[in-house]
Amino acid sequence: MGIYGIKPWFQKQLQPIVKALWHVHPDVLTWGALGVSLTAAVVLNSAYEQPLLAIVAVPLLFLRLALNALDGMLAKQTGKARPAGEVINELSDRLSDVAIFLSFAFWPDVKIHLVLLAIIAMLIVSYVGVLGKAVGAEREYGGLLGKADRMILLMVACVIYAAAPDRRLYNLSIFEIMFVLFIPLASITLLQRLDKIFTSLQNNATPKE
Repeated sequence: MGIYGIKPWFQKQLQPIVKALWHVHPDVLTWGALGVSLTAAVVLNSAYEQPLLAIVAVPLLFLRLALNALDGMLAKQTGKARPAGEVINELSDRLSDVAIFLSFAFWPDVKIHLVLLAIIAMLIVSYVGVLGKAVGAEREYGGLLGKADRMILLMVACVIYAAAPDRRLYNLSIFEIMFVLFIPLASITLLQRLDKIFTSLQNNATPKE
């Protein structure tokens, strides 16, 4: 479901880095990802006046994804995985997402209600993913608008904006179009995750013969 399906391949590519970071505490990477995200948010906010800065945000967004994958891998493989680490990870992820996308709320020609609706939809999807684990199923990450999908869509939008900052479609900028897409994609993702959670709960409730 979504880009999350390539996670095993992505983790395999990152394995050499995990070995190099073996003595680093996973929380360092978690907070590092938040720092990178806040930096990306500042860059994206400034990209309104200097469109080429949108390109600078692309590697920062990719680095955020890599760090988010590395902290979990490192925690599991070094035996440092713990509930507190999960709380820190989930909190920093939500702060990162809000900071990155809220940066567009300060753009004069981006409709703020689109930004806020997209952020709300994104947070609800993330909440449902966490809710799965809270009720005894698995933490759900997949769907059409998972974290990786959001970052990839934003990276594509950044490249298009840097190349043609004045290009509009139906009087919407590339970032407004992205936020409009977030709403139906988030709705589908919500249904996908709920389906997985309910299926898992039903299977767990079925008596074993």
